[in-house]
Amino acid sequence: MSRIVIGQSDGKQFVLPADVVTSTLVGYGGKGMGKTNFGSVLVEELSRAGLRWIAADPLGVWWGLRHDSEGTGPGIECVILGGAHGDIPIEPTGGQVVADLVVDEPGNVIIDFSRKPSGEMWSIGEKVRFLTDYAKRLFQRQGSLENGRRREPFLQILDEAARYIPQVIPHGAAQLAECVGAWETMAEEGRNVGIGVFFLTQRSARMNKSVSEIADAMFSFRIVGPNSIAAVTDWLGEHVPKDRIRQHVETLRSLDRGKCLVVSPGWLQFEGIVEIRARQTFDSSATPKPGERPKKVSGAAAKPDLAKYAARMKETIERAKASDPKELQRQIAQLKKELAAAQKSTNSAAKQSTKVDPERDKKIAERAAKAAERPLLKRLHEFKRHAERTIKDLAAAAGGLNALTLAELPPEPAAVETLPRAVSREVIARPIPAPAPSHPHQREAAAHSNGNGALPIGERKILTALAQFGTIEKEQLTVLTTFKRSTRDAYILRLTTKGYVTSERGTVTPTQEGIDALGHFEPLPTGRELYDFWQNKLPEGEAKILRYLVENRNGKPIPKDELDEATGFKRSTRDAYLLRMSAKRVVETPSTGMVQAAGALFD
Repeated sequence: MSRIVIGQSDGKQFVLPADVVTSTLVGYGGKGMGKTNFGSVLVEELSRAGLRWIAADPLGVWWGLRHDSEGTGPGIECVILGGAHGDIPIEPTGGQVVADLVVDEPGNVIIDFSRKPSGEMWSIGEKVRFLTDYAKRLFQRQGSLENGRRREPFLQILDEAARYIPQVIPHGAAQLAECVGAWETMAEEGRNVGIGVFFLTQRSARMNKSVSEIADAMFSFRIVGPNSIAAVTDWLGEHVPKDRIRQHVETLRSLDRGKCLVVSPGWLQFEGIVEIRARQTFDSSATPKPGERPKKVSGAAAKPDLAKYAARMKETIERAKASDPKELQRQIAQLKKELAAAQKSTNSAAKQSTKVDPERDKKIAERAAKAAERPLLKRLHEFKRHAERTIKDLAAAAGGLNALTLAELPPEPAAVETLPRAVSREVIARPIPAPAPSHPHQREAAAHSNGNGALPIGERKILTALAQFGTIEKEQLTVLTTFKRSTRDAYILRLTTKGYVTSERGTVTPTQEGIDALGHFEPLPTGRELYDFWQNKLPEGEAKILRYLVENRNGKPIPKDELDEATGFKRSTRDAYLLRMSAKRVVETPSTGMVQAAGALFD
């Protein structure tokens, strides 16, 4: 078995032992610093040594391994499942099927779960579901004995691992929590069943510590973000004396591209800088420089015999074909053609058999007229019952009304069915207003019967918040009622005009007249209920930020930059979300560069 040489350190070859296939590794580094090249070099060396590997690729960039460096000849022989360059399509529900194939069939595999056969990108939820099912099934099947013997070991690589094994799991994200648990088991117990794991990520601070802290070796390329540096420092603190940690941190900030800090006190008994060699296969993840055209492959790829793989994945292939837009369009066109032919035949037969029948047409017209009258009759009877109830209520409220009695109602028309059929739909559909009370005492009783029947919903919601909390700042009203600032101020102005509230120096206070007009009310949600309400109302990006501020920082002020690592948003995206959330008053900025959740969410 040849040696696994991945680079040089101090002029000497840096060699990994063969048991790398059952070890747990973590690889950190910023964009373009050499992580993917390192992963490709490791795969090349494993293939050369006759050791097996599986790469889970969420970005669709690992396919170049099957071509030589220039793209004109074959590279490493492997099967590609899924993606734009895949040999066999896969789908989000096929995690267990793929795991069975990996375990039962020898050979190296790239699992590309970036795009579907149609070219549509997989959603984050679909990726999480696939990886969860895949990891659980893979561990279970690989651990089972084959003819009383253990199965051949392999190294499982997971690119962009922090997206699927994050340190922070949002509230209610049960599928993501299950995914983290499945990969934790793989990292902790995989060696026992012949599975090693290599987690690659550019977001070291996002990676769940339950998997990173048990790694046998850490490979870190250049990183500069304070949170990412802190995550590496935490790992070093478990394995390196404190007097050398500061030195390593300074080194990480200035590493040249392609060089990485390797720390493995127990397994490799090594601590130093390694320069990873250049890959010998096609760099399918390379970003073209300005003015350059992307490189393309022109030669044949190294492919194994795909017949046995295709047979195992037949059901998956059929489902993928069934959801292929091109296939669907072809089937739709065929169905339209058949439908047009059937309609043509039916119309021809109808023309031949149809005869004029005046008596039949007359009966059809009469049935249609009666059907049109039914809604009008029903509405007239509803009006009669409504009028009867209203008069009874008014009589009770005024202590008895002699002027209006049921006896004075006009009799129900005996021939209501003979109403003109020309009554318009507008009249039939027009709502019937309840009679307005004329006596002052009646008006007062009606005004307080349900709080204030005359109060519009928006004004009532403002008064409810004021009755519940007393004097409130206008900004807090925005959080409690979810109204926009302009809407909120319009309602406050109307309530002030009516004498129901007073407004002074940014605060609003209810008057006794306002409380009386409100009457009985259901309290608005506060605290956790208000937070849950906003979680359902906010767009996903804003909701994600609010979850972190409430559930991970408990409303305490934090630097805005901390949100970048916690949510994965770019700075510009993060600032845009915070601007909208600030307008809704669900977040506050106590000082420059700081942010916290609104206090009303914790009352």
